[in-house]
Amino acid sequence: MRIPFWKMHGLGNDFALLDARELQVAALVRAAPQLCDRHFGIGADGLLLWTGTAQEPRMTVVNADGSVPEMCGNGLRCFAKWLGDRHLPLATQLAVHTGAGTLHCQLQRDDDGLVQTVQVAMGEAQWQPALVPMHSDAPLILGNFSDLPQPEGTPLLRWTALSTGNPHLVTFDTLTTADRLALGPELSTHPRFPRQINVEFAEVVVTDQGPELHVDVFERGCGWTLACGTGATATVHAAVRLGLVPADREIPLRLPGGWLHIAVSALGQATMRGPAADVFEGSVVLPQDRPPVGA
Repeated sequence: MRIPFWKMHGLGNDFALLDARELQVAALVRAAPQLCDRHFGIGADGLLLWTGTAQEPRMTVVNADGSVPEMCGNGLRCFAKWLGDRHLPLATQLAVHTGAGTLHCQLQRDDDGLVQTVQVAMGEAQWQPALVPMHSDAPLILGNFSDLPQPEGTPLLRWTALSTGNPHLVTFDTLTTADRLALGPELSTHPRFPRQINVEFAEVVVTDQGPELHVDVFERGCGWTLACGTGATATVHAAVRLGLVPADREIPLRLPGGWLHIAVSALGQATMRGPAADVFEGSVVLPQDRPPVGA
């Protein structure tokens, strides 16, 4: 079965967007590892599946390994641009249903009327362990559990756990590149986090214009990624809670793929602003389900 797709990216975090309104979502989820393969498929960090209608759109995210996260901030900006450019050319706002609830997007268009930047109301963070989720008895703004992996010979790793639709662990500790590369996958799959967790290694950089954040992300289901919108939002939430950056101010945040701008209000409401871009479009043969070995 040949189906059309649209390849898009938000700061290099790339996706294949599929109109799934008349397709079987479960079959697309099963096919995600093959469709996302960078040698034998389209090549993407994940799929974005559109169901519902243009007026009541739903976005389902499928990671490259076939797992289904609650939400994806970069994916949402791509999804909003795709709908705004192709189905709602006059829209300036969209409400998109996701696994993390309904999120409201403002579409900022260029002189040709195409969506160039999307601002998303990301809402509040969840700090309660059961909502992250993580195994713990009390909300933790700064944890230093000895059972978490840490570089040999260094103090206990200090970290913050929270959910911004997806679960995140943020650390502002100074670590070498080698330590980050080792810790990313270990922390992401640590048994303290029953649904795994995205890991943000962050640094506060003070400039003449004010503080900015530099962040590397190990994303569950994807690995090291060029950008993560919910992770960027989680990092600013944590930085505001820890007093590292001010509330009520848009903070520039540099990811390997480029810059996002995140603001967290004094009441804990976050907004994310950043670009989304088309790459190419085409069609692909949907892989057929294969019977189990020995069947």
